[in-house]
Amino acid sequence: MTVATAPAPGEVHIHRFCLDMEDKERERLHRFLSPDELVRADRLRNQQTRNRFIAGRGILRKTLAGYLGLEPRALRLTAGEHGKPKLSAEQGDNGLCFNLSHADNQALLAVSGNCELGIDLELSHDDLPFQGMAAQFFSVREQAELFSLPAELQLDAFYRCWTRKEAYLKGCGSGFYNPANSFDVSLLPSQSPALLEHRTSPDEPARWQLTDLTVPDDFHAALAVRGEAQLIREIC
Repeated sequence: MTVATAPAPGEVHIHRFCLDMEDKERERLHRFLSPDELVRADRLRNQQTRNRFIAGRGILRKTLAGYLGLEPRALRLTAGEHGKPKLSAEQGDNGLCFNLSHADNQALLAVSGNCELGIDLELSHDDLPFQGMAAQFFSVREQAELFSLPAELQLDAFYRCWTRKEAYLKGCGSGFYNPANSFDVSLLPSQSPALLEHRTSPDEPARWQLTDLTVPDDFHAALAVRGEAQLIREIC
């Protein structure tokens, strides 16, 4: 088995991969899944959705097992209070943290050796009714900034805001159990800090770093890291 070098302190590895693959490769990944994951796959009636689930979980197991020097099927995954996947206590004692996101046929996996993180990947849709979604999930400040932009910039700004917020919520492990309008993120490229204000936890902006990621056209992605990531490496 090839053992991968784990991320150094302050380092995050980003793995990007395609979920559509040849049947032979997907069958190999299928053998890595746990009994619970196999049950989840069998419940998915859409063939494409099922195939992509198998590919995503298989590559997740293969990648994490490579860092830990384990067989992929021996990897034991559990979930936090609100469902965020993590390594079991005995396998996670080295501090390895991870988060996975997928959209359409693309997936991103972030891995860190010593800090919590969240990642979000979204496929852009030109016909998305984003105004109503922004009114429901964005803060008053974010809505004001979004709708003050020229119309041709608003869709990209919406996705930038959405992925930053979702990455942060996934990093916290709360998802939308933590109200999405209780904090503000920036909407413009390279605007720092990206996490501007948190009304219920004022110290959060100092604890988290939000970064936009380079992804194929028609996708948007963001990474949230608790602490400071000195180096973000894309691992192909």
